[in-house]
Amino acid sequence: MSYERVTPRARQGTTGICVEMDVTAGNGVWIQPPDRVAAVTIAVHIPAGNTAQFTIETSCNRPETIGADGTGGYWDNVYGDGVTLDENAVIMLANAVTGIRVNCITASSHINVCFVG
Repeated sequence: MSYERVTPRARQGTTGICVEMDVTAGNGVWIQPPDRVAAVTIAVHIPAGNTAQFTIETSCNRPETIGADGTGGYWDNVYGDGVTLDENAVIMLANAVTGIRVNCITASSHINVCFVG
């Protein structure tokens, strides 16, 4: 699986983050939440009439261990080992992690992934 890293962008008038992108099957997206953000909401949406399977994972490894491509270190599935999601999901994580990633396992078109905090 290949990952694309998104760089947090401040929301209008705040010190938070708000980024989104479409992710296709076999790809993923990851983010390193900034220290100044207390919590991050991850929203994953499957376009109407389409199907997809994905996972949401977190890491507590040092950024140097995770690496620039998000493939290093140890990643834990938020819902437990081997659990895949196949419907829209919105969860909030306390920013006590060094990385958050979403893996698009299968998709008839794509999934939309948003990180907001």
